[in-house]
Amino acid sequence: MRSSIRNGMARIILGIAAVIIISSAGAYAVLGECQPYGDATYEGQPVADGLEVKAFIGEIIVAQSATIGRGYSLAIPADNPETVEKDGWVAGDVITIHINGRIATPSFQAFAGSERHNLEVNTLDIKLDTWGKIKALFR
Repeated sequence: MRSSIRNGMARIILGIAAVIIISSAGAYAVLGECQPYGDATYEGQPVADGLEVKAFIGEIIVAQSATIGRGYSLAIPADNPETVEKDGWVAGDVITIHINGRIATPSFQAFAGSERHNLEVNTLDIKLDTWGKIKALFR
């Protein structure tokens, strides 16, 4: 009788341990990848193929790829809660994309799954000859 009670208790304890392990691993797996994609423009023109694309959360690069077919696509992993370093996204994180070293707008909140986010890069680069003409107007 005592051995059957022990066997029953052992099964219950193993069952509880399995549920705890599966649910804690499941929380990380449920987030999955954040997969933004879309069209991208650079100074009003469709992006060229091969430009560097990086996803940032704060100052940390969490994914990178290159432009292709006038757009981009990224796969940002979920943050691993078992590590101290930030290595992916969690709910509430703001993702900023840089294309060819320039900030693309708009930024967006992290999400699970795949979503279209069209981006544009606008710089404030002024050609020197244009700047000279502007200065001449105020003489």
